[in-house]
Amino acid sequence: MLSHTQTTTAPQLPARGPAPAVRPRMARDQAVRALKRQIIVDAARSVFAEMGLEAASMRGIAAAAGCTTGAIYPYFRNKEELYAAVLSDGLTCLHEHMATAASGTTDPRERVEIVLRSYFAYYRSRPDEMSLGLYLYHGLKPAGLTPELDRRLNRKLSQALDVIGDALAAYAGLDAEARRMELCQVFSYLMGLLICDCTHRLGSLGSNAEAMLDRYTADLLRRLAPH
Repeated sequence: MLSHTQTTTAPQLPARGPAPAVRPRMARDQAVRALKRQIIVDAARSVFAEMGLEAASMRGIAAAAGCTTGAIYPYFRNKEELYAAVLSDGLTCLHEHMATAASGTTDPRERVEIVLRSYFAYYRSRPDEMSLGLYLYHGLKPAGLTPELDRRLNRKLSQALDVIGDALAAYAGLDAEARRMELCQVFSYLMGLLICDCTHRLGSLGSNAEAMLDRYTADLLRRLAPH
């Protein structure tokens, strides 16, 4: 008789991921890279605030960051990309600042008051960021910024302003078009008030920014009050 030999298939072992020591090393490398990038962006913010985009140089930014010019290029190809990163970081902080403020109440009327005040307070306490951010509001020409960078920054601005738009819509029951128009008006007023406050023009008219913001907000809430 022929004997039949039973063949068995070896069990499949699970796919192996990176060695345990590799994962912490990758995490460390990513953390170091993020830290280096942030140091460069912070240095660029200071240089741009002092000199403006056109007068600033990659060499000057590298000196402020304590690195060589070549160390910047793995992160940013030119100073325009760096400028966009500075503005983008600022808009992210603005968004977080207003969203945190808005989450502090569930009352629709109070939320409108809070988000308008938080937007104004954010830029008033950061005059350098206000000056840099004027590019987004066409106070400075977008010198050297590509259309794609411009679109990204405008999207970030829109996301931040959505906090105000959502508060207005929730309070007054606005449809999409009414929300858009009211948000444009509020944004225009806040920016005008910030510029007048930064240039110290309101005192010559016998007024101050806080009083004007309070009055504007009260008028806005009265006009939009749900019936």
